[in-house]
Amino acid sequence: MSLENSNSKGKPVIKEEVSPLTPVEQKPFAVMSNLDDKAMLKNEVEEVSLPILETAAPHHHQTPTNDVSGSDDNNGVLGGTSGVQDVGSSSASASASAAHMMQQAAMQWGAVAAPTVILPAFQQLDSSRILLIKEVMQHCVTALATGDVLAANTGLVIMSTLASADGDPLQRVAFAFAEALGRRALQQMLPGLYGGLLQLDFPSQPAAIGYTGATRLCFDALCPLLRVAASVANHAIVTAMEGEEHVHVVDLGGASPNQWLELLHLFAVRPEGKPSSLRLTVVSEEEGLLSCTAWLLHREAARLHITFTFNPVRSHIDRLSPHDVASFGVHGGEALAITSTLQLHRLIADVTNIDLPAVADHQHHGKKGKGNKQPKHQIIMADALLRVLCDLSPKLMVLTEQEAYHNGASLGDRVRNAFDYYAALFNDLEAGGAPRESADRAAVERMLLRQEIMDIVARDGSSRRERHESVMGWAQRMGMAGFRPMHLQVRRFDAFADPGLLVLQLSLHGTLRYWVAQDNTCFIIYANMTPMFSVTAWRPATTTGE
Repeated sequence: MSLENSNSKGKPVIKEEVSPLTPVEQKPFAVMSNLDDKAMLKNEVEEVSLPILETAAPHHHQTPTNDVSGSDDNNGVLGGTSGVQDVGSSSASASASAAHMMQQAAMQWGAVAAPTVILPAFQQLDSSRILLIKEVMQHCVTALATGDVLAANTGLVIMSTLASADGDPLQRVAFAFAEALGRRALQQMLPGLYGGLLQLDFPSQPAAIGYTGATRLCFDALCPLLRVAASVANHAIVTAMEGEEHVHVVDLGGASPNQWLELLHLFAVRPEGKPSSLRLTVVSEEEGLLSCTAWLLHREAARLHITFTFNPVRSHIDRLSPHDVASFGVHGGEALAITSTLQLHRLIADVTNIDLPAVADHQHHGKKGKGNKQPKHQIIMADALLRVLCDLSPKLMVLTEQEAYHNGASLGDRVRNAFDYYAALFNDLEAGGAPRESADRAAVERMLLRQEIMDIVARDGSSRRERHESVMGWAQRMGMAGFRPMHLQVRRFDAFADPGLLVLQLSLHGTLRYWVAQDNTCFIIYANMTPMFSVTAWRPATTTGE
């Protein structure tokens, strides 16, 4: 099977059409009152309890559905609330209604028993401004869909009054979306200028690539969500490697060097003793990151008296070739674990060709000989790579992805879902106490999160890489590739988490920043009421045992 990208000429693989939206009324920016909803939000609960939801195992015999966008589609109107639960005043920050929504969110991975929840106080966003921003964005999306660039420009002018790159979290996220919608309008008016600016937004020079890696390290330092996911992944790996003497871990990219430092420490204190050898393969095109990671891990492994080998693979998930996979150096005698952190969604836009299974002679009407060519079949690149990884027979594969659906053909759906998602991230950076004038925070918001928003909103076809899908979508892809879900034998997150991570659950104001919902096969990490990242474990379905 070839992993070469058959879409090298830039031809869109996934055809997308912006469905015409219902034109807005002549009063496009009127904000509907939500006083009735606020009246329901009573009895604020002062007690803050560690909100780990333990739930029953999902029913894996149920076939997951691909239509994961429907659950939060409020009739196609951007003004609907989906992920970010907004309450205008602190006195309405928690309620029985919100508790019900928390229970609903915890049950999205399967049919589970509703848990008893002690609702904590959350850092809230201003609902009236959110509704206004969403209505203005709806106006822009509708205008762009109908080709009314002048009306779109009017909406963008109003967006500019609601946005600021240096303001509060809502102003900052509104600034990023206003810029992305502005670029999309520019694409319709001046496509040549749009293309030139796109090259500035997504440079391919090594210096820019290295800066992106450094920005991700800043994100890990300012926001604990991915550190929680890394901790879950590490404990899943150590549990799966129980009794194994020779361990090989392959990182497809996206993981922080700090994750592998923690893994070394976990293996060093393993009850049955340290492994005889530990090999780590990391896929990255950032030479500086590879060098620093190798030096850091070799030094720590020597201190811990662990026999350690670092195997760098200088590539990227977008360009992973059969030669790169071969350079993983997978061989018998080693127990293999594979991790992918926010990587595989980038391959959903591309397709590749694979050979179909051989067909029996009688199906060729008795014709034999060299003239009979095996038929080719086109398959999404992410699915093809998963099949290759399954053929490596890993003992465990840990998949960490955004718990969101930003892969719809409808621009309105993508804007609505993405706004709720990224508003929660911008709000978490504020809740963590990062100063608004912080250079690290600015780098995260403008270099990392801004580029993701720009990709989701302003780009189309094969050039759009941030095609986030929910855990149910990934469950279907993993199953088709030959994997089956593996029970995460991690009892409770608070039973193994680093004390520093548990401390970071509270913001500077004493409100809760994140919580973890879990069942036997999935961890979902929430910021406020918004699901942010999912961690799942898989193994080949043909593997015996367990």
